[in-house]
Amino acid sequence: ADTIHIDFKIKSEHLLFGRQYDMEMQIWHFHTLKRRSPVMSVMVEATVGGHNDSYQQMLMRFHEKFVANLDACRRRRRLMVDNGEDLEEDMVDPDDFRHLEELSSFMPEEKGPEQSFYFDQRPDDFEEEEVDEEDRDLQSSIVNPYHRDFVRSIYFMGYDGSLTDPPCGTWVSWRVLDTPMTISYTQLFQSKNILFNQVSPTCKRTSVHKDGSSARPIQDTFGRPIHQCTADDYDSDVMKGQRPWNPHFI
Repeated sequence: ADTIHIDFKIKSEHLLFGRQYDMEMQIWHFHTLKRRSPVMSVMVEATVGGHNDSYQQMLMRFHEKFVANLDACRRRRRLMVDNGEDLEEDMVDPDDFRHLEELSSFMPEEKGPEQSFYFDQRPDDFEEEEVDEEDRDLQSSIVNPYHRDFVRSIYFMGYDGSLTDPPCGTWVSWRVLDTPMTISYTQLFQSKNILFNQVSPTCKRTSVHKDGSSARPIQDTFGRPIHQCTADDYDSDVMKGQRPWNPHFI
């Protein structure tokens, strides 16, 4: 199956062993022969000291696109004003998002889950998290969504279900991995800022979220069979000793 795209949902759209997580990373594929979309779903847990280098690389890419859209919005508004056109009522002012244009500003002091991080807070309210030179070098490399920092297990709960966005087609084979990836509370805060404040080049809000969540509410299984794949079913190549461990691929 070919990888199509990656979605991040806040909070998770699945329960793993009865628990809902802070985020869910969904790696979408398309199987051309079976005409189905297998989805590898990874729960994301924010923890104190849980900074994830590989996820930070993704955040950098998302933020670059976020800033590029704001710049395009500014140019569009400026052109409309210069041409004497009226600005549309639902067009946002990109200057309202100026405090979000530096990803390094999204750095609250890590205090644990009891601290609430709101996506409309200003960077002056927080202390900056230190990032060493090695982490900065990682930010310029290619992001591999199957890196061990993301995919921490080859075992999963599987079922046939649907898309979680309209039209909610029932051609999805879900594979919910049994081990979550970890990120820091700072990275969760950064993710909310980027995801909840998206603006299109035409100055329209594109984020769909409510009450701090962009996820579809948890659904009933409606009797769907769910199977669990464990080490009793098969061993990984690493466990079998067939090849040396490569930290970049499972």
